[in-house]
Amino acid sequence: MSKAQDFRQITAETAGKDLLGALVTEIKLLPDAWQKLSKAKQDDVIDRLRTRVEENVKMVVFTIASHGRTVVAGSLDKVTIKGNVEAVIKFGINTGNLPELFSAAAGQESKTVLVVVAGAEEYTQGMDEVQGEDDQRAMELGHEYNQNDGGGMENVSDVDPENGEIKGLPSPDQVKPSNEELEAAFSDGYQAAEEGKPQSDCPIIRSELVVEWVKGWKAYQAEQSNDKDAA
Repeated sequence: MSKAQDFRQITAETAGKDLLGALVTEIKLLPDAWQKLSKAKQDDVIDRLRTRVEENVKMVVFTIASHGRTVVAGSLDKVTIKGNVEAVIKFGINTGNLPELFSAAAGQESKTVLVVVAGAEEYTQGMDEVQGEDDQRAMELGHEYNQNDGGGMENVSDVDPENGEIKGLPSPDQVKPSNEELEAAFSDGYQAAEEGKPQSDCPIIRSELVVEWVKGWKAYQAEQSNDKDAA
């Protein structure tokens, strides 16, 4: 091999290291956990990695195709079939191993040239299908549950034995407030009256608690009235 190697050969020798370095760099630059990134930001990262992977795959394919031979990398311009097959290949002015090519062309005896079509397209298929996750997942909740966190959200005890239908959760209006909640509402109403607040300051809460709040408010008013009468 000539000392003036093609740049692709040099890159191909460290393709794995280069690709691993690119992945580590992207991980370090992530502004947040992957799951918290928007789809647009995820796609930006994937696009950069896709380009790097494509370049590295091309380097690897080039290395395997060269197989230790003296290689001059160029692009196929055209192929003409007129009795024989003539191919026109274009090389860059700084392409590696050009002196070897010139030497072979200037020799008295013709030398055999092996043309290898080294394309990486067949090894990079499907890369465009890799995309970021949607910002909001589809609301298909049923199958997202498993046995560890509740299965399909239904329970045997929730099945109506008569018709086999799954019982729904009770309406909030059907759930009665606890004694602690009732006592707290009464105390709040009493304290509001003690602070001189009008009855209209009763908060917007469920009806049972409103009744207790008003009872507490009126209880304080009644106590004050009795104290005045006694005086």
